[in-house]
Parts: sequence; structure tokens; C-alpha cells
Amino acid sequence: MGQADIGSKRLLEAEPEKWVRWLLDDPDLQVKAVLSGEFQFVLRYNDVLLQVAGEQGSFLVLAESQLHLDPAMPRRVRSYVGLAEEKYGMPVYPVVFYWLPPGGEGKIPDYYHSEFMGLVAHQDFRVVLAWELDAREVLRREVMALVPFVSLMKGADEDVIREGVALLRRRGMGKEAEVVLGLFASFVMDPEQVRRIVRWNMAVLRESPWYREIIQEGLQQGIQQGIQQGLRQGLVEARRQDVLHLLRVRFGLSLKEAKEVEERLQEIEEPSLLQELVVAAAQAESLETFLASLDGKRVPA
Repeated sequence: MGQADIGSKRLLEAEPEKWVRWLLDDPDLQVKAVLSGEFQFVLRYNDVLLQVAGEQGSFLVLAESQLHLDPAMPRRVRSYVGLAEEKYGMPVYPVVFYWLPPGGEGKIPDYYHSEFMGLVAHQDFRVVLAWELDAREVLRREVMALVPFVSLMKGADEDVIREGVALLRRRGMGKEAEVVLGLFASFVMDPEQVRRIVRWNMAVLRESPWYREIIQEGLQQGIQQGIQQGLRQGLVEARRQDVLHLLRVRFGLSLKEAKEVEERLQEIEEPSLLQELVVAAAQAESLETFLASLDGKRVPA
């Protein structure tokens, strides 16, 4: 898909030196190599591994990009760091980017620790939370890997989103980056307002790797975590709202249409069926096509 094929990994690889300098607050750092492709036997698709040179000498920056909080992240980071150190013989600076805040309170883990039979294993890692970043500062410094996520950051408003779209276009980041910005903006702004700002093409949106990742991988991960935490009912309602949100963004539902869909969704209590409807809402060519899928999921009375 060329320039349009730009998932979270590709966003981080687009201008790695810029965001590494921002991350470590060192304007003199140089990215010597992007090693992700050589390390794919262990990394996930969304992981980035960079060889960086600075006053500290050569070291690796291992970046993990996640839509949602992942309870398994500390153990995974520990494994990645060990494998990267073994393969390249350099120290590793691990960092995890989380884009969407978790529901509920509590500190997000930033280390792995285990003790077994008197032996201790410990691994710290840096956590970057999108919702704690300053949107205007990211735009001012033109950290292009982060610009598609400005709507999730502190201080984001319509002016910030417009400026973000303009910056992406000026720097030639491609339609896919605009789709990411618009899609996340629709979680915090009226979808029709976002459509006017971004002027996205729905065919491009449906083909977006990030769109599919958010709908399929990200929301599926949320389902699994919610079930593990015993939050089934809250999760069911969240999936219903995901379906409604997508339909509003894509088809501009009237109040009457939204109410009709919501009432029909109330008849479905199974999270896996609702997740299938999230995907159906993302892929349907029309509201009528989606309603046909919805009828197929409803349990006969």
C-alpha cells in the first residue's frame, strides 16, 4: 500500500531520530540503524528497535506501541530486552507507548520484578502515556511520530486537531496518518465535526491498517482483559457503544436510527458476538448492510 500503509510501527520509524531526541531530551542523539526488521523473530509487528549513538556510546532503544494497557507487558519487555542485549551486545533503553487510557484507577506498571528461590529478576522500562503529553508542545516540536495522536493529549481542541492535520500534510506523512488522527479525534469530538476537519475518504479509512488494528486487535484485547478482570457487563455495554460510535462516524446516524440500533443491541449480551458486530460496523458498505449482520446475531425469541 506504499506510503499509506503506516501502522503504529511505521509511524515510529518515519522520523525516529526526532522522537528519540524528544524522548531522551538529547538533541545530539543519532539513530544509526533501524533494527526492527532484523529482530522480527521475537518482536511483534508494532515494536521498533533502534541503534542510537550519543554521549553514552552506542545503545538500543526498544519501543513498544500499545492501544490499551497490557497486563503481560512487564514480562514481555523483560524478554525483549534480554534477547536484544544478547543479539547486539549493547545496553537497551525500553519504552512503552500507551495511546488509550485504561478504565479505572491504579498505577500503570513500569517494571518487571520476580523472586524465586532466593533469585531476583528485575527490569525497569519507561512508560509514555499519550493523555499526559502536551498536544501543543508535540506540534511545536514537530514530533511527527506522535502528531497523529494529538487528539488524545492534554490541551487538545479543534484548533490543535486542525493544526495537526495541516502539519501532517505539510510534511507529507500521507493519508494514513491523517486517518489515524481523525479516527482518534472522533473519540473526543463530534464525528461530523472531525469529518469536516480531516475530510477523510471512507474507502481509505476502511483499508487503513491502523483502523483494522483498533477495531480488531485493540478492542479484542480489551475484551480479553475485561473478562479476566470480571468486568463482563461493563464490557458488554462498552462494545455496544463501540458499535454505535463507528456507525455514527461512518454513516451519520440520525437520533431515530441511533436509538433503533441501540435498542436492538440491547438484545445481545455475549461479548464475542458484540465484538463481531464491531468488525461488521467497520466493514459494512451501508447502514442497511450492518443491520442485516445485526439481525443475524440476534437470538430468536
